[in-house]
Amino acid sequence: MAAALGALLLSCGGEGSATRGSAALRPGGEAPGGEATSAEWQPAELEPGTPVAQYGQLRVEGSALVSSTGEPVQLKGVSTMWLNWEQNFAGSKSGLRWLRDNWGLRVVRAAMGIEPMNAYLTNPDAMAAQLRNVVRNAIDLGVYVIIDWHDHDAQSHQQQAVDFFSRMAAEFGEYPNVFYEVYNEPLQVSWSQVLKPYHEAVTAAIRERDPDNVIILGTPTWSQSVNQAADDPLAGSNLMYTVHFYSCSHRIQQRSLAQYAQGKGLPIFVTEWGATAADGGTNPSGEVCVEEAQAWHDWMDAAGISWTAWKLDDCNDLSCFFRPSASPNGGWSDEWLNGHGPFVRERMLQQ
Repeated sequence: MAAALGALLLSCGGEGSATRGSAALRPGGEAPGGEATSAEWQPAELEPGTPVAQYGQLRVEGSALVSSTGEPVQLKGVSTMWLNWEQNFAGSKSGLRWLRDNWGLRVVRAAMGIEPMNAYLTNPDAMAAQLRNVVRNAIDLGVYVIIDWHDHDAQSHQQQAVDFFSRMAAEFGEYPNVFYEVYNEPLQVSWSQVLKPYHEAVTAAIRERDPDNVIILGTPTWSQSVNQAADDPLAGSNLMYTVHFYSCSHRIQQRSLAQYAQGKGLPIFVTEWGATAADGGTNPSGEVCVEEAQAWHDWMDAAGISWTAWKLDDCNDLSCFFRPSASPNGGWSDEWLNGHGPFVRERMLQQ
């Protein structure tokens, strides 16, 4: 609920290459920065019929995400809750498998919180371990995974981001499953003077270790002003730009910015959306804006734009897919669905 928390913070004083085998493991036991890689983890054999078995190593051609054979690909999936506030759902391998097999999930976004207390900056080992668990589960299950630096002020933490993504690229860069989202939701800062230099620095660090997995770049105004990036894009290959929307708050005005960028040929990945208000539907008596969400999806489908929906969790927020006390391990019948959960499921099943 990055956009949602961004809005809340404001109100409170803040708001191709050949296919690579999923079983390949980068040699060596030490990652940059002295952090040991997990030699004891060996990925499962890639299952036939899974998304990665079907599409292989993804790349960007023009404005499209394409498979290893050059066919357009639209990934649909889910985002975790901030991992520093996550309890059970993000790390459930059986739950992720159930979503793959029953909702058509192709991608999961691991939203690793950077701030506040007990997030990555103050608790890096625990947060990195949680993220690795999500990534390894995705690799074992043959689905794609987004490693998300879930931050609203990443330019102030640039060196930490460079170090982190250097380690992640060294550890997971051999796997075709992996995307890197290097800045979740920038605030109202300059694209050309602030965000573009940050993205160039982090992207360069990733490319030293991973030459071709897709990197997703955050855009101004909680990743809504993607038009600014379209007018001054980064140089490089396999780069995409994110758009976030919450359909009760973000309507034709915000969608027109995304349509402008896509019309200029900018590759877009909607890494976070909800059919709720921008606070993530924290008011249980609020509304789910299905009609406006459908307008966004009509545009994404027509353009072949991939997405992950907020959020894989159980709570009273209308953006939580499941009611409180739902099992994290799958088997979710209709009575366990909450808020915009039924709409998310419907859209995921329409492959």
